[in-house]
Amino acid sequence: MTEIIAEDRRVHLHQMINSLVDSRTKTLAQYKELIEYKPFVMDETLQEVLEDFCTLLVDYTAKVHFNLYNYFDEQTERRQNVLIAADTIYPKIVKNTQNIIDLHDSYNDNIPSISDKTLELCLNSIGELLAERMILENDLIAIFID
Repeated sequence: MTEIIAEDRRVHLHQMINSLVDSRTKTLAQYKELIEYKPFVMDETLQEVLEDFCTLLVDYTAKVHFNLYNYFDEQTERRQNVLIAADTIYPKIVKNTQNIIDLHDSYNDNIPSISDKTLELCLNSIGELLAERMILENDLIAIFID
């Protein structure tokens, strides 16, 4: 019975990791597509790509944040190294999540009127936050699958 429970936890964990990586890949692909519009001139096409990116970004950010939170909150994990990671890495992911959401919220309602320079600065900031987030996620994944 214990082996079945452990196997169920591993399956759940791998599903969570696969979902995270899939969501991240889609978000990064959309980010890359958006960057290809540089120099930015806000038109209907760019606005649509930007709106799609914002949706993916928020979905990805929330998915990771809440899936990890639920995983740790369920307290199904008993490995000490994973619990330590939860205490050290997860708070950084929470902060990163808040920074992404704050940046998203400050621009999302004004997409049609964002200046080219503002859009470039915003996307640079998002890029830095995504890079930081991937490092944190990769650190957690490495600990989870160890």
